[in-house]
Amino acid sequence: MFPIKGKKKVAIIAGSDKTAEAITNQLIVLFGTYIEFYGFSQKSWNNEGTYDMVLISTQTIFTRELAPKIKPGTVILIIRRTLLRTSWEKVMSIPVGTKLLMVNDEKDSAEETIALLRELGAGHIELAPYYPEIQNCPPYTSAITPGEGQLVPESVNRVVDIGERVIDVSTLVDILTHFNLLHSDIQDILSVYSESIITRSQGIQITMQGLIHTKLFLQQTLDMVQDGVIAYDLNGKITFFNTAAEALFECSVQEANQLSVRSLFERVRINLDGMAEEFNNCLLQIKKHRVLASRQVIEENGYFTGGVLTLKAARHVEEQELKLRLHSKGYHAKFSFSDLVTSSIRMKKVVQQAEKMAGSDLAVLILGESGTGKELFAHAIHQASARASFPFVAVNCSALPDNLLESELFGYEEGAFTGARKGGKPGLFEQAHKGTIFLDEIGDISPNMQSRLLRVLQQKEVLKVGGTRLLPVDVRVIAVTNRDLAMMVNEGAFRADLYYRLKVLQLLIPPLRERKEDIPLLSAHFLRRRGANEALLEPLLGTLVKHNWHGNVRELESAMEYIAFMNDPNLSAKDIPGLGDDNGMQSAVFHSKGLPLQLYRSDLGNEHFILNLIYLAKTSGKNAGRRSLVELARQNGVVIHETNVRKIIEKLRMDGLIEVSTGRGGITLTDKGYQVCCGHEEMGKTGKKGGMGV
Repeated sequence: MFPIKGKKKVAIIAGSDKTAEAITNQLIVLFGTYIEFYGFSQKSWNNEGTYDMVLISTQTIFTRELAPKIKPGTVILIIRRTLLRTSWEKVMSIPVGTKLLMVNDEKDSAEETIALLRELGAGHIELAPYYPEIQNCPPYTSAITPGEGQLVPESVNRVVDIGERVIDVSTLVDILTHFNLLHSDIQDILSVYSESIITRSQGIQITMQGLIHTKLFLQQTLDMVQDGVIAYDLNGKITFFNTAAEALFECSVQEANQLSVRSLFERVRINLDGMAEEFNNCLLQIKKHRVLASRQVIEENGYFTGGVLTLKAARHVEEQELKLRLHSKGYHAKFSFSDLVTSSIRMKKVVQQAEKMAGSDLAVLILGESGTGKELFAHAIHQASARASFPFVAVNCSALPDNLLESELFGYEEGAFTGARKGGKPGLFEQAHKGTIFLDEIGDISPNMQSRLLRVLQQKEVLKVGGTRLLPVDVRVIAVTNRDLAMMVNEGAFRADLYYRLKVLQLLIPPLRERKEDIPLLSAHFLRRRGANEALLEPLLGTLVKHNWHGNVRELESAMEYIAFMNDPNLSAKDIPGLGDDNGMQSAVFHSKGLPLQLYRSDLGNEHFILNLIYLAKTSGKNAGRRSLVELARQNGVVIHETNVRKIIEKLRMDGLIEVSTGRGGITLTDKGYQVCCGHEEMGKTGKKGGMGV
């Protein structure tokens, strides 16, 4: 150890006796062997002694009216203080956003401690000064204090005591350098001491690391968005440039950071005047991209300091608007694979095939008898595909005549024909862009429509009726039929090239009679869906399983609806329309016409036809009013006037086959009406029992 010859004398002046004592004790513990330290409060300082150096605890002591008088020629240093590392860890463990009072004996000390914590990197909490003379105290319930716990107000229920602030290493180095005491022993003391505290430089480093982390996080976040984002300062120099902006301008971040916003846009021949003017959704052409540009100005204290430009790709905006518009029209899939009810091993294999097909973008052809659930599979395939968030557009090809089907599928231009809508109309292929179009009853379209459809599938382009411009479309096709397309191709009734385009992926749905293990499961499911008691099935299960179900799941659902409607535990199989009566029933496999099975029993235009339309509407959960019956007849290829429907409805009501109620109730079948629909009872003298001829 170096010998001490006449120790240097250092005075410490602080705002209070307590602070002066704390600082003096810190210095004596560290360097009392080499220097003599004497502590004074500002009030007790009398300037009578002779000191080699005077240390002032805070800068504010000099700014007061009664600043301490110090002999001329005396070296004066302002003490810089910090926190012990353990105290700093307490501060940093306080939850983000916590509001606390900074409690100290004086306003200046409280404010200086807040400034210190900010400098050390504690920007995650909100602090307000508190001292005994304060007039308006914030209503905070937490407090932090440097050893002044006795001053904490009673309203506070949580106190974090960080202990007295300690002297920063930089102040100690200044003292020791002045007295030429930075020898090896002193350096060892400083080294040990510096490990126990947070230095100001460390605080700045922590703050900078936090800022760098925040900037990197912001950069990574904005790089993930689809919009271009460009920030610039008050001189227009680019300060931020995300990945989407790089792609739009074909310009790297490094290159952009050397440019101004004005020069960047001049590269793409856009004059971006008025850097401090805001605008929204201005349409710009940047190279090959159409974008909607918006500018937000940044101001600080009322002065312009920079701005942010956001650039949305117009196609993304259009796609989102199209999704919303088409979803509101009902152009979305209503079923998923979870809606399929089955325990059949064969059916489960079909489901597995369909799930695998959903992952592809190839056309799918779904075959099967009427009522097997082909449409449900079409919905589910779309729902499980990459196109699920885009439209699912369904069209019944057998419901419309050729000219109407053409304009529905492909759209038309203004003036294409008499009565064409002003501005024209987009077709279903156009509205299904990026999504799926579901072509139901594809086997019923005419040779002319087959040719037009083939062109769309081959070229992926649509020509509107009356149009001259080809419109590119990105659409997946799922086609469905209950007809034997392969036989139709052999007979020349269906184009072979279209057939092979449609059947890239083929799915055959087995009829219900080939998976009878599903009958009890489905029956219970349909009853539960209608809120009926499953116990109604117990006396009927044997007959249900033996029945051939030519109408498949749809026929089973109709039977369950009847059981639920009657809600009679004494029902027997003979009471249920159609159950156990397979004589004369023709299989629905690949009928040559598109009409539902019940309508094969009708003579078109008579009461029986309308009665069966009512039956179809009610069993599918639809309203059976006059207008809806006219529309349902049209969908099944029959044009009938509403006046004729009104007359027939009145006749059916008089015969006791239907009941007509006002409001939403519409038309319902009586028990006698159900029996007639299924051929168990003849109609009145004016009606006919109805064979298969149409």
